[in-house]
Amino acid sequence: MVELRGISKFFPSNGVMALENAGLTLCPGEIHALLGENGSGKSTLMHIMAGYFPPSSGSVLVDGKERYFSSTSDALALGIGMVKQHPGFVKGFRVWEDCVLGAENPRPKNSLFFNPALSRKRVEELSECWSFDLPLDRETESLTVNQRLKTAVLSLLLRNVKWFIFDEPTAVLTPEETNALYELFRRLRSEGKGIILITHKLEEALDVSDRVTVLRHGGTGESRNTGEISLEELKNLVFQQCLAGANDAWHQVPGTRQILEIRNLNIRIPGLPHIRNVSLSLLSGTIMGIAGVRDSGLETLELAITGLLESQEKCEGSVFLNGRDITGRGVRSFREAGGAYLGADRLGGPRTGASLARDLPLSESLIIHAFRKARRGIFLDTRVLKSWCGRIMERAGITRSVSDRADSFSGGMIQRILLAREFAEEPSLLVLSDPGNSLDEANLSRLAEELRAFVRDGSSVLLFSTDIDELSFIADEVLILRNGVLVQAGDSDEI
Repeated sequence: MVELRGISKFFPSNGVMALENAGLTLCPGEIHALLGENGSGKSTLMHIMAGYFPPSSGSVLVDGKERYFSSTSDALALGIGMVKQHPGFVKGFRVWEDCVLGAENPRPKNSLFFNPALSRKRVEELSECWSFDLPLDRETESLTVNQRLKTAVLSLLLRNVKWFIFDEPTAVLTPEETNALYELFRRLRSEGKGIILITHKLEEALDVSDRVTVLRHGGTGESRNTGEISLEELKNLVFQQCLAGANDAWHQVPGTRQILEIRNLNIRIPGLPHIRNVSLSLLSGTIMGIAGVRDSGLETLELAITGLLESQEKCEGSVFLNGRDITGRGVRSFREAGGAYLGADRLGGPRTGASLARDLPLSESLIIHAFRKARRGIFLDTRVLKSWCGRIMERAGITRSVSDRADSFSGGMIQRILLAREFAEEPSLLVLSDPGNSLDEANLSRLAEELRAFVRDGSSVLLFSTDIDELSFIADEVLILRNGVLVQAGDSDEI
């Protein structure tokens, strides 16, 4: 059993008291959901349990003995490991190499040297045992999101981890991938492993977990068995209020001005799902959702619209934004025509690039679009940049300093800040991928209201998501993309 007792954490660098007298108990063979609003301290508490940093006060007990972790290696030695939402890997390493890095490796008898063949065989046997079906000889940067999660789990299994922490693993997974992950949780539980699931999806928490613990304002609110609590009671515990459906009174009438037009778009690029003769028209005052799985071509269409496709020569058809032909002309042309974009991979992927410089002060990521506004000849007006950052933070409702490192903010805070950054561009078209990523229910409702206010002024929103419920909640029209073809359309009730 792992116990966290009276945990407090103060960060003197930014003056934030992230946790105050928080606690949690994880038992063997248990799936335990850790819930709370964005910024409630969930990730901070779990980073302490996994040894990323020590508590300011309080105790961590493993099997009844108090332990002090000076690093993640100390936690791993006692069987505690964390799978982050965006697992980090060594660029250029093959999957099996990254898995064994730093782990105890098999070697022939009387040999002092690392044996690659035995190490790879060990990884392969464990991967097959857990039915992971991983491409062990491919480089880590080529892995899909789902494969990255499996690789991170496999690395921990190699180290005989007994206590697993998953930090919002389903935020960027499709429903199929989510169900497969939860089957993995159940198998781990049957093997006697203890699992903590940090999530903002309350329905899923009730479906998959045995117990839930709620954090509020850095302290432990309440811990309950999932069989003893309803969804509405859980919402009240997390948000201290019942959340009404924010779209109940949404009856926006589309305008007549055409913001985005796609004409007979065909895309056949190796490594990307194809797009087949896609046409659509997005009018002002409209929130349109496009749903599907990644293999249906969802990402391909998203990148084509926003100018981020690496190869244009195998594209046919046209993309017009505010009457301007931006087909194959890059992301600058997209933005100059009035577009703004926030992709699903906030930390950067092989195609989309990063939305955030995680190792730098947050301000560096906020001013990326503000330079043209701050230019005074060959100089930059720092007052303009400072004011720009201030407006973004105010809109996001975050009181932290923009001088703090970006990776010191929670996932929910980052999502709100990046959304506010794109709103600040005052675009006529806002393209968002998985807009509810890392947002709790209260902040998702606020985002829906912000988007509706945004389109009332004559702009439009295009949402890409694998979550049909999320799209139905936010959008007033939803299209379905299947095998590269738009096959169905309708309002949220029809969908």
